[in-house]
Amino acid sequence: MSDSTVLGQPVILFAEECDRGTLRQVNQDSVLHVRIPLGDLMIVADGFGGENTGVVTSSRMAVQLIQAHLAALPEGYPAEKAIRDAVEQANAKITPVDKDPEVPQLRVGTAVIVALVQHVVGGAQAWIGHVGDCRAYLLRAGRLHRLTSDHSAVQSLLNRNLITPEEVYHHPDTMILTRALGVGPDIEVDVEGHSLAIGDSLLLCSDGLWDSIPEKEFETTASGPTVGAAAHNLLMRALTAGGRDNISIVMARLIETRDLPSKGDQSNLLKWLLVVFLLALVGLGVLSYLTFWAD
Repeated sequence: MSDSTVLGQPVILFAEECDRGTLRQVNQDSVLHVRIPLGDLMIVADGFGGENTGVVTSSRMAVQLIQAHLAALPEGYPAEKAIRDAVEQANAKITPVDKDPEVPQLRVGTAVIVALVQHVVGGAQAWIGHVGDCRAYLLRAGRLHRLTSDHSAVQSLLNRNLITPEEVYHHPDTMILTRALGVGPDIEVDVEGHSLAIGDSLLLCSDGLWDSIPEKEFETTASGPTVGAAAHNLLMRALTAGGRDNISIVMARLIETRDLPSKGDQSNLLKWLLVVFLLALVGLGVLSYLTFWAD
């Protein structure tokens, strides 16, 4: 678990979990939380293909490329443009892996979700960009709100009212993505901004989590006493539900401001404590004298 502290602003705590699950032999998911000039960067990537080829997983490539691009940008650079450009450039570099002439059957790609969390007065602003079926959720006042819409075949059917929300989890086309990094030269990235308030939790996850447990359970499981406990509880719940896929989670939670004293304030405080201690010793000495020797 890590935190992002700005004096006078709410504190943002972070936690990550990434597990291969109970059935998969390889973990093709990747996660990241790191502090960069633009804010706190959160990434979840869910790769496919390349499992037995010896190549670096596409999810790891995506995370590394996106991080490198965003970390090089200065503070104040437009977050929406930064995310969109980073994902597009990552796609351009991952796509040639899919065209390896020595392995014509190889199909490598990844779903990815990226969030830049930036401090604002009284809270935070989260800029979220995604391609594929990794999701973002907001947990506010005990209620769960889904912030993203999957780029998948079943989501398209759902949007056209051809299936019910319950059928999404059991449909035969549930694994088919309509957008992913690495499968073509052009990619469309959905980017949106969302305000975060004190007490809110932001959850990024791969389908290994949301496809394992009902979203309603997120409301109780993700409300753990700490953000680290919440992320771990979600992972364990997905594993006990079967853990059929790799499971990845990155969470952020806003809590009350830590009014930490400055170094100068700490020094002055120690001086005053020393003075009080010495005065107490003097007072104790005077009291002892008056009690035992005054007569």
